[in-house]
Amino acid sequence: MDSKIDFASIIVAVCVAGYAAIMLAYVAQNDLGLSAVQTRHLSMITALVVALPLALDLVRSPPDETR
Repeated sequence: MDSKIDFASIIVAVCVAGYAAIMLAYVAQNDLGLSAVQTRHLSMITALVVALPLALDLVRSPPDETR
């Protein structure tokens, strides 16, 4: 079964993610009073928490196993 991903959908997803990141940074700096360094550290920790389980799942599963 071949799945095709639309190029326009990828572009829209990247743009929406970028806009959400800009809005979250604005709220963190202006409303919550966090500095740019604090925002950067929190975003790096969050990215690790989100990406680590995904990467571990990909490494653990055998390559011939499909879901």
